[in-house]
Amino acid sequence: MRVKMKFISKVTVAHFVTYFICGVLFSKLFNYETLFKLGNAKYFMRDFYGVSSLLGPFVQIIRGLLIGCILLLLKDNLLKENRAGLKLWLVFAGLGIICAPSAAPVSIEGIVYTQLPLEFHLRGAPEILVQTLLFSLWVTHDFKWKLKWKVSGQIKTAAIVTAVSGMGFSLGGALLALVLKIDITEGTSDPFAFLVMLAAMIIVFLATAWYLRHGKEKRFTLAYYLVCYFAIAILPMAYNYLSDSALKSPLSLVFSGWPVIVIGAYLSKQTF
Repeated sequence: MRVKMKFISKVTVAHFVTYFICGVLFSKLFNYETLFKLGNAKYFMRDFYGVSSLLGPFVQIIRGLLIGCILLLLKDNLLKENRAGLKLWLVFAGLGIICAPSAAPVSIEGIVYTQLPLEFHLRGAPEILVQTLLFSLWVTHDFKWKLKWKVSGQIKTAAIVTAVSGMGFSLGGALLALVLKIDITEGTSDPFAFLVMLAAMIIVFLATAWYLRHGKEKRFTLAYYLVCYFAIAILPMAYNYLSDSALKSPLSLVFSGWPVIVIGAYLSKQTF
């Protein structure tokens, strides 16, 4: 059971991280704000800056857990074959995307039977194809780390800590909006806020990898947690004040800072 839970956790982290990175990158690259309003797409997709964007990170955790449970069926056969990453990606791309049984975007059924513009399918395809490829390679270890297992384990832990920070970042913003009694979608109307979130996640990941690389030495502990707190609490608060956001409030130091406690509890149980 422990091996299965470890595998499911790995799949969940891989899905969350690749989905978040690809989502931020391709939404800016292909301008999803206008894409979601293209032709009949405006009747098919929710508003780009709606509540769904705010809840996105939480939904991906659930999806990651479900994908992990399903991939358990393939864990001892397909996932151990040569070029397993590419084979798994072909399954995702072939059955889950291009030949999806529903009339979904990018699928053959979607192109034939929906009124969505062809441009919508073409501009949406790169994200899901790249994300599922990166996810498949991560899950099956097709890319070879040129690091010792100890360092590899540290990188995985850093990824988990980053995922926790991302969820905390989103939840903190939602709770702050509720306390301030403002529209919960207020924080999703600024595209640069997503870049601040991405910067915060990169800082947390690099700081965690560095901290674990040094064996969680006590002399670095305070500095590490201060860096994490700066990234996920002080940095977004500073941006909110600089951009005159409706979310500007010192209370964000509390609502956005709680993940640091979760990170501390998690790392205290990790050994390498």
